[in-house]
Formats: sequence, structure tokens, C-alpha cells
Amino acid sequence: MGGLKVFTPLFPSLKSEKPKRCTYSVVSAPSLAETSKVLEKRFSSLGIRPIRLIDPECYTLESLADSLYGSEHIGIVEVKGELNRMFYFFPERIELEDALEFEVFTPEGLKYLLKLICRGKIDPKKHKRFSVTAFLISLSSGFITSLLFEPRSYWDYLLSSILIAVLVFLVALLIGYPFPILPFKGVKPVERKKKTITLPSALESLKNEIKP
Repeated sequence: MGGLKVFTPLFPSLKSEKPKRCTYSVVSAPSLAETSKVLEKRFSSLGIRPIRLIDPECYTLESLADSLYGSEHIGIVEVKGELNRMFYFFPERIELEDALEFEVFTPEGLKYLLKLICRGKIDPKKHKRFSVTAFLISLSSGFITSLLFEPRSYWDYLLSSILIAVLVFLVALLIGYPFPILPFKGVKPVERKKKTITLPSALESLKNEIKP
């Protein structure tokens, strides 16, 4: 256990306490007013009363970290319009398509995550493509290296393997930023095995209801 204590400051996700689940979803819409009506009607039907912020400053989002961290689940929905954007925060697990889910181990980790979200650094669609891109880079790097470098001994093979690993790591770090550094901040991206509540079908039906 002594080794674990040494690495805990570097990797807050190694802490034994139960992490908070944070789900982040993004909705792109030409009209914030229309989409907000749809979402808020859906929230109301589920008994959810979210905190709503329009074009907030980043420090405003970060200031919510301590209060949001008190809930077991943290839901964040961002609505992006052509000129403005809106955020909904609520202590429930509810998501849209292409949502990202995180395990958050400290209030500071949640504050860092909110800062990245505010700055537009967390992109659900980009993260979805990241694993495929990293695999293709790894595959192509190995193929190119095998063409240019023919190992003649064990040490040559070991050196080429290390070079490939370093290259893939650096490229993945560049493409996937900031996801590779999140564990150092107390945030761990997780794969969702199933959805609890989804809104796409509800959005479509409610949009039809509010059309003039």
C-alpha cells in the first residue's frame, strides 16, 4: 500500500473513495430558445429542475464544482447555437446521443473538467473518433517502420518497438488532448455500457409540438 500512497498525488484516480459519475452531452441547434423549450419540457416531465446558464464565464462554471460534487451523478447538457450557448446542470444521470461519461474523483478534478468544457476542449464526437485514429496510426507506423528498418538482432527489434511506441504515444497525445492527461487531474473517461435515459426521440417529438 506504500507504493499506492506514493502515486496517489500523481494519479488522483487511484483513490479508493467512490467517484462521482459525470455525463456531458452537446446539442447543436440553430435556435437556443426553441431547443431550450424542448429540453426544459422534457426535464420537467422527469421531475428535474436544472441550473441554467447562458453564455457563462469559465470561472462561473468552475465555481459550481463544489456544489455539484455533492451529488452522486452530475449531468451536463450544453446547447450550442450559432452565436450563443447554454448549459444545464442537474444531479441526475441523463444523456443525449454521443454523450461522454467520466468518473470524477475530486472537486478539483470536476473544476478542471468544467474549465475544459467551458473552453470547448471536450468534444464528444472528437473523442469517439480518437480510438480509431490511434489504432490506424499505430498500424501505419508499424508498417512504415518495418519497410524502412529491418531488425538484425534482438536489440534492433527492441529499439524499433520502443520507437514505434513513443511515436504512437506522442501522436495520440497530440490528437487526443486533453483526454490523455485527465487521469492526472482526477478525471477518468469511461465507456458507457448502456444508456439510462435518452432524449433524441423526445426532442424530435417535442420539436413537432412547439412548431407554429
